[in-house]
Amino acid sequence: MPEADSPHAWLRDSLLAAGLLSLAILCLFMPSYWSSVSLDVSVYWEAGNRMREGGADLYAPAADPENQVGEYIYPPLFAALVAPLTWLPRGAGYWAWALLQWLAAAGATALCAAVAGAGDQRTLRQAALPLLLAAFGAIWNNVAEGQVNLFVLCLLAGGLWQLEKGRPWRGGLLLAAAAHLKVIPVVLLPVLLLQRRFKAAAAMATCGLLLWLAPLVWTIPAHGAIEGVTRNVQLTREYVASVAGPRVSSQDAHNLGGFREPNNSLPAVAHRWFGDDHQLSNHTETRSPLWFALPARAAKWMGLSVAGLLFALALVFCAMRREGRHARAAGAALALMAAAMGNLLFWPHHLCNLMLLLAPLAGLKLDRDPRAGALWPLVATLPVLCFLPLLDTWPQLMWVAIAGVPTLGVLLAWGWVAWSFRRRPAPAGEPMPA
Repeated sequence: MPEADSPHAWLRDSLLAAGLLSLAILCLFMPSYWSSVSLDVSVYWEAGNRMREGGADLYAPAADPENQVGEYIYPPLFAALVAPLTWLPRGAGYWAWALLQWLAAAGATALCAAVAGAGDQRTLRQAALPLLLAAFGAIWNNVAEGQVNLFVLCLLAGGLWQLEKGRPWRGGLLLAAAAHLKVIPVVLLPVLLLQRRFKAAAAMATCGLLLWLAPLVWTIPAHGAIEGVTRNVQLTREYVASVAGPRVSSQDAHNLGGFREPNNSLPAVAHRWFGDDHQLSNHTETRSPLWFALPARAAKWMGLSVAGLLFALALVFCAMRREGRHARAAGAALALMAAAMGNLLFWPHHLCNLMLLLAPLAGLKLDRDPRAGALWPLVATLPVLCFLPLLDTWPQLMWVAIAGVPTLGVLLAWGWVAWSFRRRPAPAGEPMPA
């Protein structure tokens, strides 16, 4: 029986509508909450103000009394995009940001479904529901904190979708923008090369260079042409010197939230198990190690080595499984998730990328591929492993999060997707996109 006439279709559509409606209701409460409790949105607001005034002191310590979180740690482009909101009164700007959060949540769900191969409204809803359910906790967390990850996910999913539509320049532009908002998506450049999508890789690199010029919109009016260009160069230097450089060289997250739960990165979990005297949680005075202390260097590189191995395997996957749109999407998502797990910071809101990771499995479901039987068991398992431990004020769940069970859930999804495509043949007659 066609899906549209199925007796279960009404339940699918009702659940999808209920999920998006609940996020819309959450957005109604967020502006007043953000005004009373300082979260990352206050960091974005201060950075937008500084960029609008010419970009001076973008990476300096916080001076806005409403910003109790700390310094701005994103590349300059994000501040340039947020800057127009600061023309509004702060309250109105927060309402605009809440609306954008909901649009990003709905857009990310739809675009990930499009990556799965949904070609009309029926298949769009069919693919969107499992993706939304699997990552709903992370999406809720993003909206509640006013985070930027859903916007990045929209750019990533939209970019991959455009590439599969045979539009390498549009896709490359979106992927380049994602890499400018969060640096980790730059790993998609070697992915495109290994998949022999050379035109798309060139578009991503070229558009990345052009987007680097975006802060000139604010620096030139404030400082003049020559000084504005100099200021733009200086912004990149400040980002490298103040944020990216220290993080890479020290591999230490003590000033970025630390290795405590719910930091789900592989380095954080390794430090909680084997690092000496690290905070385990905000809800306990107990310090690491959970088991026994290893030399600092060993604990430092244990998680990074696992992430590096996963990333290398993902690149091998990309080189070997480049035929078929679902396999190409799986390779990109596997590489992206491996890099994210190896980052020092992998908070619950970063888990929204699970939608992109599961999109290829949803695509198999649409194609009635027998391997798609793995999709719904995975959708049912991920909330239990990855998002139930978010209720860490309960002692039992706190220790589940400390032990790294959410990270185990991500590893399970990563392995499941890789295994599902181990022998995936290319559909007959499917052209290779540029």
